[in-house]
Amino acid sequence: MKNKKKAEDISFEDYLRKLEKIVHRLEEGELTLEESVQAYEEGMSISKICLEKLNKTKKKIEKLVIEGEDKYSTKPFSEKEGEDAIHDF
Repeated sequence: MKNKKKAEDISFEDYLRKLEKIVHRLEEGELTLEESVQAYEEGMSISKICLEKLNKTKKKIEKLVIEGEDKYSTKPFSEKEGEDAIHDF
């Protein structure tokens, strides 16, 4: 039996490459209707995983804030800024 990796074990970039391959296959127009629907469903599933990974990463991001000439501190990435960044795609 094939050992499947968990979603957490696969990198965002690997998922993105998978999604790009699916899009390319769909754009070629060589798939049957059933294959197209199956590819679309797989693509939507991968898209959801990518969005979840982005949201999880977004919460970890901190911005560097300059407080003066040589003083730096960090502050949590604002939820509002993160939403704007995701909606800009």
